[in-house]
Amino acid sequence: MDLRRRSFYGAAVPCGGAVSKRIVLSFLAVTAACSSSDSNALPSFVAPRSVVTTVYDGGSDDLLTGGLGAAGLGGELPGNAPPPPPGFANPANPTAAELRKRAIYANYRALVDPTFNGGYGTLYGPNVDVNGTPTFNPGKIAGEEWLAYDDDGSGRVNVTMMVQVPDSFDPNNPCIVTAASSGSRGVYGAIATAGEWGLKHGCAVAYTDKGSGMGVDDVQNNAVDLMDGTRDDAADAGTRSNFTANLSDADRAAFNAATPNRFAVKHAHSQQNPERDWGKNTLHAIEFAYYVLNQKFGTAPA
Repeated sequence: MDLRRRSFYGAAVPCGGAVSKRIVLSFLAVTAACSSSDSNALPSFVAPRSVVTTVYDGGSDDLLTGGLGAAGLGGELPGNAPPPPPGFANPANPTAAELRKRAIYANYRALVDPTFNGGYGTLYGPNVDVNGTPTFNPGKIAGEEWLAYDDDGSGRVNVTMMVQVPDSFDPNNPCIVTAASSGSRGVYGAIATAGEWGLKHGCAVAYTDKGSGMGVDDVQNNAVDLMDGTRDDAADAGTRSNFTANLSDADRAAFNAATPNRFAVKHAHSQQNPERDWGKNTLHAIEFAYYVLNQKFGTAPA
């Protein structure tokens, strides 16, 4: 799979050779192989025009809570309503930032018990520090977020990867935590579990939706999801589509005539059996994280 152990400037580590602690990445999950390249090349499986980088200030928006803070994600008491989900200025045409905020809210509350009596805010949650101590800190984490498609060159696989690098990441004590989404969740699916742990501990977090996440083709209207959750016409989206059903125009027209108002979902209808590649997708997310860290912290070889 062309996975390489790299220094921060991108040089591959020789097989069997000693490596300085200064340039070794320590992983909870790690893969390594040999390479002769000294460049920090974008991995071959990354769709080059798909890479998007966003910096979050830890105030108005952040890596862990989408700017909502601990109180905006949970902590309700029995009989009290939960924090309202973040809304959309135009529900018919939500922005990518609004969709991201809603995705973090929905996935966080789905993966852990968000109630005060269940332990949220006291045993776990954004406001609970790495020592398990509850604080009044809203738990917002500043940093950089990279998104990209993991693809085979066809533009039809388009597994979504994400790497979050908190501002607290220390290149002298580096770590990467992997966070593959469960089930059919999108790329933010593990943010409340592995994601939160990694970000709080100053680690980069490598996420993947495993090819089974967000991807809904409105067959009737020929509309599809893009990587950021916004919608577009399938023809205009082209290889930017998260998932487009494998139908010719004639097949689509015939299908719509016989069975109108249907949707195709990536996990069920991609015909790619994404479950067989979940391990590979996770390893690819790790390698993408190598690339991101080299881009951010790398120095040229002397």
